[in-house]
Amino acid sequence: MSRKVLKPVVTTESRPTKATKQAEEKLGRSGRIEILFDGVRIETSPELEAAVHRAYKGLCQPLPTEMTTTQAADFLDVSRPFVIKLVKQGVLPCRMVGKHRRIPSDALVAHREKMFQRARIAADEITQLSQESGLYDLDGPLPKAE
Repeated sequence: MSRKVLKPVVTTESRPTKATKQAEEKLGRSGRIEILFDGVRIETSPELEAAVHRAYKGLCQPLPTEMTTTQAADFLDVSRPFVIKLVKQGVLPCRMVGKHRRIPSDALVAHREKMFQRARIAADEITQLSQESGLYDLDGPLPKAE
């Protein structure tokens, strides 16, 4: 089973990167999204194609050099108070503009990548524990906790 996964690239530059040029070429040829699974093309709905095109256009937009705490929260998909907590703990740098915080976009991109890596490691550990416990081999409902 071979799948090719294109990792989206978001930069603060306005000129396209190599990855965005490749994606533009793939999307621009026919305007259609192509999903291959084990070499077999899977048909996609017009709704899915429209959603992928919207997401792609969003990824191609350059990030601002700094974000407000509200923008940072939206970018990280967390609450604004959590972003402020990260700033106060020194996890995220910021500068003050009057009473308002501005967080560098590069720091937010790096933090988001760390969050994804930690989530992936945790999911891998859970999968491994489930396999070792034989939970993938069970037929029927899961055993009850004691």
